[in-house]
Amino acid sequence: MKRSNVNSTVQGNAHNIAQENGVNDFLPLGNLEKAIKEIVDQPLPLVDGIEDQLVEFSEAMRTVGKVLREAAEAKAAAQAEATEWKHKYELEREKNLQLETKGPTFAENPGNFEQKVGGSDSIEHLAIEPETGEKSQRCCGENGICSHEVLRDRGPDSYPNIHSKITRKASFKLKWCSKSKKDDQHKHDIVSFEKGNITTAERSSKQISLKWETPPQTVLILTKPNSTSVKILCAEMVSWLKEKRSMNIFVEPRVRNELLEESSYFNFAQSWIDDKEMWRLHEVVDLVVTLGGDGTVLWAASKFKGPVPPIVPFSLGSLGFMTPFYSERYKECLKSILEGPISITLRHRLQCHVIREGSENENENENEGPILVLNEVTIDRGISSFLTNLECYSDNSFVTTVQGDGLILSTTSGSTAYSLAAGGSMVHPQVPGILFTPICPHSLSFRPLILPEHVTLRIQVPLNSRGHAWASFDGKDRKQLAPGDALVCSMAAWPVPTACRGDSTSDFLHSIHDGLHWNLRRTQSFDGPRES
Repeated sequence: MKRSNVNSTVQGNAHNIAQENGVNDFLPLGNLEKAIKEIVDQPLPLVDGIEDQLVEFSEAMRTVGKVLREAAEAKAAAQAEATEWKHKYELEREKNLQLETKGPTFAENPGNFEQKVGGSDSIEHLAIEPETGEKSQRCCGENGICSHEVLRDRGPDSYPNIHSKITRKASFKLKWCSKSKKDDQHKHDIVSFEKGNITTAERSSKQISLKWETPPQTVLILTKPNSTSVKILCAEMVSWLKEKRSMNIFVEPRVRNELLEESSYFNFAQSWIDDKEMWRLHEVVDLVVTLGGDGTVLWAASKFKGPVPPIVPFSLGSLGFMTPFYSERYKECLKSILEGPISITLRHRLQCHVIREGSENENENENEGPILVLNEVTIDRGISSFLTNLECYSDNSFVTTVQGDGLILSTTSGSTAYSLAAGGSMVHPQVPGILFTPICPHSLSFRPLILPEHVTLRIQVPLNSRGHAWASFDGKDRKQLAPGDALVCSMAAWPVPTACRGDSTSDFLHSIHDGLHWNLRRTQSFDGPRES
């Protein structure tokens, strides 16, 4: 509104008010004009009011956004918790059904697969032990590892492609290695309380040993594809295991076709027809042999969604952080492993669930999982030109917001992979923990973290994110995460046991020295200046 119009309007209104109040005869005209001028010169209250209302409206919208974000976070947390409890319920239900159908006798139950989460290092331990006599009643044997949860093997008829003479899986037991006479029994306590003092409890050993209680009968061989040298070695190993050790051999369908193309002699090699049979390999396979690099070990671990048989990895790749055995001496290595005992490393896996925005509960089709990874799960920006915006929570406690190229959640076995390239620390594979490593963060103070193994991490793409994020699991199975979607990660119940050439520590140190040339430099010359 123009000021001339405002003046005329105000003057007209003032004149009318004066007439209505009967003061026009008593108020001089000059004083009236002066009063009108003072009113006109004052700032228009209407403009100031609009500015204040806009500020208040902006604050209100910010508050509404915060409330909506908190509601979305609470919803994602509830969904993650429900998914975890559902998974535990299904495992317990399957175990009870197997117990009901199999009965308590050893004839009907040739073996059982035991699991324990505990011990001084909080490592999941696996053991198979016949349920006979006093062994079925005791919790621990001498230097033994306890078990409180039982998952029984299925009968031989549950896997139709198995040869009829195979009646059960080989039985073995994991034990803590004792290095001194005083370490006669596994210690359950992490700390001891004596006279009000807290001290670290003595541990029997940090190394785990596997001892066969019945001879292994079935071996699964997995190979790196498109390698002539691997094909030749695989054929030799299959023949040797069949002729010299009388073992039942399982191979991938691709490998079986390659062997039959070479000779019909390999017709005894068995395989599986579909994924349903492949997921049940753990019921019949006693040992897994991999011919390749670390990628072949990851491929072997992905074949088992539950218990994983011991894996013997032979190095035929470029880098071998998880492949300590040399293929040139495979007969000597396999003979020693089949006779036992052997040292093993329990490599932890992460269990991941993708929770989609808008899903009401964990049963909906929008939710995906569980996905098991041995190395890492990576959340990145993909082809987007915008920074990745990720909100991170640990057991519903806010950790940080990642603004950069992405984030890596890694196991300690994967600490020498992508996490190492992004600036993360190298960690012994038997240390239970989750590595939290940012990828090119736009911050000078964002350092990597190592979190305890018992936490549940939730990585959420906020609703106001400029773009999508992408998640990949051990470098494959790439999935898009839209605004509002979340990725929930926790430590899986089933570790991957890999055989050691020496022990877990010496193998780890050898791998970083040989593979990465860690801290390799010339020794300082002795003929220099010296302290006086």
